[in-house]
Amino acid sequence: MKKLQWWMRIVGVFYLLLFLSSAIVKLPFRTLFDSVLAQAAAGDRVAMMLIDTWVMFGLEVGVIGAALLIASRIPGSARVLVWTVLGLELVRGIIDDIYMIARGYEVTVYVVWIIIHTVIIITGVMALRAHRSATEPAGQVT
Repeated sequence: MKKLQWWMRIVGVFYLLLFLSSAIVKLPFRTLFDSVLAQAAAGDRVAMMLIDTWVMFGLEVGVIGAALLIASRIPGSARVLVWTVLGLELVRGIIDDIYMIARGYEVTVYVVWIIIHTVIIITGVMALRAHRSATEPAGQVT
């Protein structure tokens, strides 16, 4: 029970940090795409849309992070939320990063993110298994 609870808390805080860096600080644009902020300030609609889309991504992970933190009080009842996060990490995470690499974006950045997504997925599955083992009646095999 505690492993799942702590996984939810750690990933929830990580997601809230992603929210802050994406939606509030706009860190990706300050570090990787610095010209986009200037273009948006000058009225470039494509640059504005790119920033707005990134802000929406930040809001999304912020909501998921908050949900993980709130639900960590009742981890056994929130397994579907954990599976949802794992699915998002696979699709919006790893598969999207592979797509970006295939499109010619900076490989190093996306490989680092693939590692982060993989760690979240593996530790999440391990936490779910530990929770299942801890809550199964003695002698029951599933």
